[in-house]
This record gives sequence, C-alpha cells and structure tokens, in this order.
Amino acid sequence: MQLVGDSARGTEFAFVRLRLDGDRIVDADAPGLERSLVGLTLLEAAAVGGETLAVDALANAIGPAFSARRSPGRVAVAMSGGVDSAVALLRSLPNAIGVTLRLWLDPDGPDAERACCSPEAVIAARETCHALGVPHVTLDLREDFRRAVVGPFVRGYARGETP
Repeated sequence: MQLVGDSARGTEFAFVRLRLDGDRIVDADAPGLERSLVGLTLLEAAAVGGETLAVDALANAIGPAFSARRSPGRVAVAMSGGVDSAVALLRSLPNAIGVTLRLWLDPDGPDAERACCSPEAVIAARETCHALGVPHVTLDLREDFRRAVVGPFVRGYARGETP
C-alpha cells in the first residue's frame, strides 16, 4: 500500500510518500522529519517530529489509513491544542495516543485561527504530543460530522424545532 500526504503554507510546501508492507513502512520519501520512518508502524511514525510542514504532510498521509489494534492500558486522548488536553495527556502516560478530530472549519468565523479544528490548533496538539514522545493522529471527520450532526440540525432548525 502507498500513502501520500502534503502540506503548504504560503510558498512553502512539503510532501511525504510512504510504502507499506503489512503494518510496517518499507520505503519513505519524507524530507524534513527528525528520523527515518523505514521499519516503523504508522503508530510509531505518528510520534516522529520534524519541520512543521513535513510533520503535517506525514499526518495527512497517515490519517486516512490509521487504525490501532486494541491494547490493554492504551488510552486515546482527545487533543485540542490547549492546556486541558495537554494535562489529560500527561496524566495518561505512558500508554497514550493523542487524537485530534477535524470536525468543522469556518475560515470566515470569528477567530478561525484559534478554533478547535483549525490547522493551528491541530499543529499545537501534535507538537505537544511529540514533545512528550507520544504518537498523534488527526482524523478528518468533517463529512461524517456534517452528515450526522450539522445536516440534521439545519433541517430541524428550518422546521422550527429547538436544537
């Protein structure tokens, strides 16, 4: 299986390509990361830091394919990029995995840069995890959230129902 991800800000760009055999990365084109990804699982790769755009591209490659086997004691900690989730992560060590959900992004909304699902919040959450040596994954659930939550809310509101 091959996974690709990219990230860009302004004129800067990063690209990651991973080739997997089973659950291990057997080849990786991933400049800007702190270390080689070859031989790692996706979960192990999710803990590798590096340049912001390179790590973001890696997260974009891993996210759609990520799954982790159940493991006794493993804890998924919802990470927003704020202090509360960082404390929850610290209290959940050493078996924690940081998880950020992309549910909504409204670039025209107030303070969009600091919203819970903004790219900046995702980067802050990932950097917190990586500083502690903890894997971090971002799951893009925007379409599911729109279909299961936003759509029913809007339809009910249009019918005059109280949310």
